[in-house]
Amino acid sequence: MKTVREHDWRWKADGGYYTNSAVELRDNPLLPDFRKLRDRKFAALFERFAPAPGGEALELGCGASRWLPYLALRKQCRVTGVDYEPSAVELTEANMRGAGAAGTILCRDAFDLKANDDLVGRFDLVYSLGLLEHFDDLAHCLRAVTAYARPGGLVMTMVPNLQGVNWALQRYGDIRILETHVVYDVGRLRRRHEEAGLTTLAAGYAGFYDGFVSATAPSTPRGRRKIHHAICRTTNMAARAWLLATRERVAPELAWTAPAVYYVGRRA
Repeated sequence: MKTVREHDWRWKADGGYYTNSAVELRDNPLLPDFRKLRDRKFAALFERFAPAPGGEALELGCGASRWLPYLALRKQCRVTGVDYEPSAVELTEANMRGAGAAGTILCRDAFDLKANDDLVGRFDLVYSLGLLEHFDDLAHCLRAVTAYARPGGLVMTMVPNLQGVNWALQRYGDIRILETHVVYDVGRLRRRHEEAGLTTLAAGYAGFYDGFVSATAPSTPRGRRKIHHAICRTTNMAARAWLLATRERVAPELAWTAPAVYYVGRRA
Protein backbone atom coordinates (compact mmCIF):
# COMPACT_ATOMS: atom_id res chain seq x y z
CA MET A 1 0.00 0.00 0.00
CA LYS A 2 1.25 3.49 -0.82
CA THR A 3 2.28 5.48 2.24
CA VAL A 4 2.86 9.19 2.72
CA ARG A 5 6.54 8.47 3.31
CA GLU A 6 8.22 5.17 4.12
CA HIS A 7 7.79 4.76 7.86
CA ASP A 8 8.66 1.17 8.80
CA TRP A 9 11.98 2.37 10.26
CA ARG A 10 10.10 4.30 12.94
CA TRP A 11 8.62 1.20 14.59
CA LYS A 12 11.80 -0.88 14.65
CA ALA A 13 13.61 -1.47 17.92
CA ASP A 14 16.11 1.30 17.09
CA GLY A 15 13.61 3.70 15.49
CA GLY A 16 13.04 5.81 18.58
CA TYR A 17 9.26 5.43 18.81
CA TYR A 18 9.35 2.79 21.54
CA THR A 19 11.45 3.87 24.50
CA ASN A 20 10.90 0.88 26.83
CA SER A 21 12.29 -2.62 26.60
CA ALA A 22 10.21 -5.76 27.11
CA VAL A 23 11.92 -6.34 30.47
CA GLU A 24 11.06 -2.81 31.60
CA LEU A 25 7.43 -3.24 30.58
CA ARG A 26 7.11 -6.50 32.46
CA ASP A 27 8.38 -4.76 35.60
CA ASN A 28 6.65 -1.40 35.07
CA PRO A 29 3.79 -1.77 32.57
CA LEU A 30 2.46 1.21 30.64
CA LEU A 31 -1.09 2.12 31.62
CA PRO A 32 -3.24 5.21 31.00
CA ASP A 33 -2.00 8.27 32.91
CA PHE A 34 -5.11 9.87 34.36
CA ARG A 35 -3.17 12.95 35.40
CA LYS A 36 -3.36 13.84 31.70
CA LEU A 37 -6.55 15.39 30.39
CA ARG A 38 -6.10 13.53 27.10
CA ASP A 39 -6.03 10.11 28.78
CA ARG A 40 -9.09 11.02 30.83
CA LYS A 41 -10.86 11.96 27.61
CA PHE A 42 -9.82 8.68 26.00
CA ALA A 43 -11.04 6.80 29.07
CA ALA A 44 -14.39 8.63 28.90
CA LEU A 45 -14.75 7.53 25.28
CA PHE A 46 -13.96 3.94 26.21
CA GLU A 47 -16.40 4.11 29.11
CA ARG A 48 -19.06 5.23 26.66
CA PHE A 49 -18.28 2.99 23.71
CA ALA A 50 -16.38 -0.06 25.00
CA PRO A 51 -18.21 -3.40 24.91
CA ALA A 52 -20.03 -4.71 27.95
CA PRO A 53 -18.08 -7.19 30.10
CA GLY A 54 -17.34 -10.26 28.02
CA GLY A 55 -17.51 -8.34 24.75
CA GLU A 56 -14.66 -8.36 22.25
CA ALA A 57 -12.34 -5.45 21.42
CA LEU A 58 -9.62 -5.34 18.76
CA GLU A 59 -6.73 -2.85 18.67
CA LEU A 60 -4.95 -2.39 15.34
CA GLY A 61 -1.35 -1.21 15.54
CA CYS A 62 -1.16 -2.25 19.19
CA GLY A 63 2.58 -1.86 19.95
CA ALA A 64 3.12 -1.44 23.72
CA SER A 65 -0.57 -0.55 24.11
CA ARG A 66 -1.69 1.13 27.33
CA TRP A 67 -5.34 0.55 26.52
CA LEU A 68 -5.50 -3.19 25.87
CA PRO A 69 -4.75 -3.94 29.55
CA TYR A 70 -7.16 -1.18 30.57
CA LEU A 71 -10.00 -2.74 28.57
CA ALA A 72 -9.14 -6.24 29.77
CA LEU A 73 -8.95 -5.32 33.45
CA ARG A 74 -11.26 -2.31 33.86
CA LYS A 75 -13.95 -3.19 31.32
CA GLN A 76 -13.47 -6.99 31.47
CA CYS A 77 -13.40 -7.25 27.70
CA ARG A 78 -11.85 -10.05 25.71
CA VAL A 79 -9.07 -8.22 23.89
CA THR A 80 -7.03 -8.88 20.77
CA GLY A 81 -4.16 -6.80 19.39
CA VAL A 82 -2.60 -6.84 15.91
CA ASP A 83 0.75 -5.33 14.88
CA TYR A 84 2.98 -6.20 11.92
CA GLU A 85 6.29 -5.33 13.64
CA PRO A 86 7.63 -8.32 15.66
CA SER A 87 9.43 -6.15 18.21
CA ALA A 88 6.21 -4.19 18.82
CA VAL A 89 4.32 -7.45 19.37
CA GLU A 90 6.96 -8.50 21.91
CA LEU A 91 6.52 -5.19 23.76
CA THR A 92 2.73 -5.59 23.80
CA GLU A 93 2.94 -9.10 25.19
CA ALA A 94 5.37 -7.92 27.88
CA ASN A 95 3.13 -4.99 28.81
CA MET A 96 0.10 -7.25 29.08
CA ARG A 97 1.98 -9.68 31.31
CA GLY A 98 3.28 -6.84 33.46
CA ALA A 99 -0.24 -5.50 33.94
CA GLY A 100 -1.62 -8.96 34.71
CA ALA A 101 -4.02 -8.80 31.76
CA ALA A 102 -5.04 -11.61 29.43
CA GLY A 103 -5.37 -11.18 25.69
CA THR A 104 -4.35 -12.41 22.24
CA ILE A 105 -1.56 -10.52 20.45
CA LEU A 106 -0.99 -11.31 16.77
CA CYS A 107 1.90 -10.41 14.46
CA ARG A 108 0.06 -9.67 11.21
CA ASP A 109 -0.67 -7.01 8.62
CA ALA A 110 -3.84 -5.42 9.98
CA PHE A 111 -5.07 -4.51 6.48
CA ASP A 112 -4.71 -7.97 4.91
CA LEU A 113 -8.21 -9.42 5.19
CA LYS A 114 -7.16 -12.79 3.77
CA ALA A 115 -4.54 -13.21 6.49
CA ASN A 116 -7.09 -12.15 9.13
CA ASP A 117 -10.12 -14.14 8.02
CA ASP A 118 -10.56 -15.42 11.58
CA LEU A 119 -11.09 -11.84 12.80
CA VAL A 120 -13.71 -10.73 10.27
CA GLY A 121 -17.14 -9.81 11.67
CA ARG A 122 -16.16 -10.70 15.20
CA PHE A 123 -15.62 -7.57 17.31
CA ASP A 124 -17.91 -5.23 19.21
CA LEU A 125 -15.24 -2.50 19.05
CA VAL A 126 -12.35 -2.08 16.58
CA TYR A 127 -10.03 0.79 17.40
CA SER A 128 -6.65 2.29 16.54
CA LEU A 129 -4.63 4.93 18.35
CA GLY A 130 -2.18 6.43 15.89
CA LEU A 131 -2.17 4.15 12.84
CA LEU A 132 -4.42 5.24 9.98
CA GLU A 133 -2.75 8.62 9.55
CA HIS A 134 0.30 6.89 8.03
CA PHE A 135 -1.56 5.78 4.89
CA ASP A 136 -2.75 7.73 1.87
CA ASP A 137 -5.34 5.13 0.90
CA LEU A 138 -7.58 5.44 3.93
CA ALA A 139 -10.49 3.86 2.05
CA HIS A 140 -8.50 0.61 1.74
CA CYS A 141 -7.61 0.72 5.44
CA LEU A 142 -11.18 1.37 6.52
CA ARG A 143 -12.53 -1.51 4.45
CA ALA A 144 -10.46 -3.84 6.61
CA VAL A 145 -11.17 -1.99 9.87
CA THR A 146 -14.91 -2.06 9.25
CA ALA A 147 -14.83 -5.72 8.21
CA TYR A 148 -13.52 -6.74 11.62
CA ALA A 149 -16.49 -5.16 13.39
CA ARG A 150 -19.62 -7.24 13.76
CA PRO A 151 -22.81 -5.81 12.21
CA GLY A 152 -23.75 -2.95 14.50
CA GLY A 153 -20.28 -2.92 16.02
CA LEU A 154 -18.25 0.24 16.59
CA VAL A 155 -15.10 1.67 15.02
CA MET A 156 -12.98 4.16 16.99
CA THR A 157 -10.09 5.98 15.35
CA MET A 158 -7.68 8.36 17.06
CA VAL A 159 -4.86 10.13 15.25
CA PRO A 160 -2.34 12.73 16.42
CA ASN A 161 -3.49 16.27 15.78
CA LEU A 162 -0.65 17.66 13.70
CA GLN A 163 -2.19 21.05 13.05
CA GLY A 164 -1.15 24.41 14.45
CA VAL A 165 1.41 24.34 17.24
CA ASN A 166 1.91 20.58 16.96
CA TRP A 167 2.69 20.88 13.24
CA ALA A 168 5.29 23.59 13.90
CA LEU A 169 6.94 21.58 16.68
CA GLN A 170 7.05 18.42 14.58
CA ARG A 171 8.43 20.26 11.56
CA TYR A 172 11.24 21.64 13.71
CA GLY A 173 11.85 18.38 15.58
CA ASP A 174 12.14 16.14 12.51
CA ILE A 175 10.40 16.85 9.22
CA ARG A 176 10.84 13.23 8.12
CA ILE A 177 8.46 12.13 10.88
CA LEU A 178 5.96 14.82 9.89
CA GLU A 179 6.04 13.54 6.31
CA THR A 180 4.98 10.06 7.42
CA HIS A 181 1.59 11.50 8.47
CA VAL A 182 -1.58 12.62 6.77
CA VAL A 183 -2.80 15.63 8.76
CA TYR A 184 -6.47 15.36 9.76
CA ASP A 185 -8.89 17.82 11.24
CA VAL A 186 -12.22 16.64 12.66
CA GLY A 187 -14.18 17.27 9.49
CA ARG A 188 -11.79 15.39 7.22
CA LEU A 189 -11.53 12.40 9.56
CA ARG A 190 -15.31 12.24 9.87
CA ARG A 191 -15.88 12.43 6.10
CA ARG A 192 -13.44 9.63 5.38
CA HIS A 193 -15.20 7.32 7.83
CA GLU A 194 -18.67 8.20 6.61
CA GLU A 195 -17.53 7.51 3.04
CA ALA A 196 -16.62 4.02 4.30
CA GLY A 197 -20.25 3.52 5.34
CA LEU A 198 -20.01 4.26 9.05
CA THR A 199 -22.70 6.15 10.95
CA THR A 200 -21.09 8.85 13.09
CA LEU A 201 -21.64 8.69 16.85
CA ALA A 202 -18.94 11.13 18.01
CA ALA A 203 -16.01 13.11 16.63
CA GLY A 204 -13.80 15.85 18.01
CA TYR A 205 -10.50 16.88 19.54
CA ALA A 206 -9.16 15.23 22.68
CA GLY A 207 -7.03 16.95 25.30
CA PHE A 208 -5.80 20.47 25.98
CA TYR A 209 -2.12 20.36 24.99
CA ASP A 210 0.82 17.96 24.90
CA GLY A 211 4.10 19.11 23.39
CA PHE A 212 5.30 15.53 23.12
CA VAL A 213 2.80 14.76 20.38
CA SER A 214 5.77 15.81 18.25
CA ALA A 215 8.96 13.77 18.37
CA THR A 216 12.52 13.37 17.17
CA ALA A 217 14.38 10.24 16.09
CA PRO A 218 17.76 8.84 17.18
CA SER A 219 19.17 10.04 13.85
CA THR A 220 17.98 13.63 14.44
CA PRO A 221 20.99 15.90 15.14
CA ARG A 222 21.73 15.95 18.86
CA GLY A 223 21.45 19.71 19.23
CA ARG A 224 18.04 19.77 17.55
CA ARG A 225 16.85 16.90 19.78
CA LYS A 226 17.88 18.82 22.90
CA ILE A 227 16.23 22.06 21.80
CA HIS A 228 13.05 20.27 20.74
CA HIS A 229 12.85 18.43 24.07
CA ALA A 230 13.37 21.67 25.99
CA ILE A 231 10.59 23.43 24.05
CA CYS A 232 8.18 20.53 24.55
CA ARG A 233 8.97 20.26 28.25
CA THR A 234 8.65 24.00 28.84
CA THR A 235 5.34 24.31 26.98
CA ASN A 236 3.98 21.26 28.80
CA MET A 237 4.89 22.85 32.13
CA ALA A 238 3.12 26.05 31.09
CA ALA A 239 0.03 24.13 30.02
CA ARG A 240 0.02 22.19 33.28
CA ALA A 241 0.33 25.40 35.29
CA TRP A 242 -2.62 26.86 33.38
CA LEU A 243 -4.76 23.79 34.08
CA LEU A 244 -3.91 23.94 37.78
CA ALA A 245 -4.58 27.68 37.97
CA THR A 246 -7.98 27.32 36.30
CA ARG A 247 -8.80 23.98 37.97
CA GLU A 248 -9.24 22.66 34.43
CA ARG A 249 -12.33 24.82 34.00
CA VAL A 250 -10.67 26.62 31.09
CA ALA A 251 -9.22 23.81 29.03
CA PRO A 252 -10.62 24.10 25.51
CA GLU A 253 -9.92 21.24 23.10
CA LEU A 254 -8.87 23.32 20.12
CA ALA A 255 -7.83 22.41 16.59
CA TRP A 256 -4.48 24.20 16.87
CA THR A 257 -3.40 22.80 20.26
CA ALA A 258 -5.23 19.56 21.15
CA PRO A 259 -3.03 16.45 20.96
CA ALA A 260 -5.50 14.11 19.27
CA VAL A 261 -8.40 13.90 16.82
CA TYR A 262 -10.97 11.13 17.30
CA TYR A 263 -13.88 9.55 15.51
CA VAL A 264 -16.42 6.93 16.61
CA GLY A 265 -18.87 5.35 14.21
CA ARG A 266 -21.20 2.37 13.92
CA ARG A 267 -21.08 -0.28 11.23
CA ALA A 268 -24.38 -0.65 9.42
